[in-house]
Amino acid sequence: MSEAVSPLRLPRWNELPDLDIYMDQVLSLLSRYLRDLPGLEEKGLTASMVNNYVKQGILPAPVGKRYNRTHLACLLIITILKSVLPIGSIGRILRRELESGRPCDELYDRFCDTFESAGFATAESAGASEDPAELSRAIFRAALRSRAEQALALRMLGSLPDPDPAPRKR
Repeated sequence: MSEAVSPLRLPRWNELPDLDIYMDQVLSLLSRYLRDLPGLEEKGLTASMVNNYVKQGILPAPVGKRYNRTHLACLLIITILKSVLPIGSIGRILRRELESGRPCDELYDRFCDTFESAGFATAESAGASEDPAELSRAIFRAALRSRAEQALALRMLGSLPDPDPAPRKR
């Protein structure tokens, strides 16, 4: 498998810091965790984005300006999904999952497993051809599969019942 298509490995719940950290540390950690995922560098994550996610009820509020594992896990999920799903939809899914009674560590580790499985499947189907024409065809296939999967996810979102609305901070 070529380096260009090797899938990204996400840190598991037990690998996330087990102490509360400040915003600048959150941004630094997430940048490090996601640095090898193409397409995120220009979108990145900023302090104002994190604050907006909290205001919109997509992310739990920090406790005394400190963020914990749950915040990091949610921010990794949000940052990965925001290029393919509307942020409000990501919030709906996260709220539904977090309110389901399942522990956050299970949700997050399941997300990591699914993300990595999808990455491996995509990398295997891409092949390792050096031929520019074959590489172009592989790029088209990957992009079109990505677009088809996004369309399917958006259609499925339409049939997902809304959870209770997130509380809005004033």
